[in-house]
Amino acid sequence: MEIARKITLRTVGLMQSDILSALKDQEKVQLLKVAGVTTDAKTGQTDKGEYTKLLGEFIAQNLLTGEVFQSGQCILPSFLSEQLAAALKASDSVEFALLIGARADKSAVTGYVYTAQPLVNAEPTARMSKLLTAAGIAPALPAPAAEPAPEPAPAKAAKKS
Repeated sequence: MEIARKITLRTVGLMQSDILSALKDQEKVQLLKVAGVTTDAKTGQTDKGEYTKLLGEFIAQNLLTGEVFQSGQCILPSFLSEQLAAALKASDSVEFALLIGARADKSAVTGYVYTAQPLVNAEPTARMSKLLTAAGIAPALPAPAAEPAPEPAPAKAAKKS
């Protein structure tokens, strides 16, 4: 495991060219697993726009290379970090685990858009549960449990000679 100054797609080795190469023969590709506990969020600005930096404890694995990284800072695609930062306003810390991928999109400047799937069940807050009920929206059902492995076939009785 490598200790990194911060975890970003770039610092874990996922450059735009790597993502495009991985998407060459596929519509979607899984890029990164990231898990952490964020305790603070700070916004910043670069020549590419505004970002939200999460502070806390984070571990990420590049799924193209298998490399694992650890850091106290994490910058995720904006649509993810903004949601986590918003959740921090209602709590001292937020735990999360995500699978981040890319999907080919010819209309995007980069040629792809990021996708994300939670790796842990996130329960809606009491406030969100009230909103879901008022709007008539059922929360997503948990993923189905894996089916148990089939029972081994009984051993055949030995033939008597």
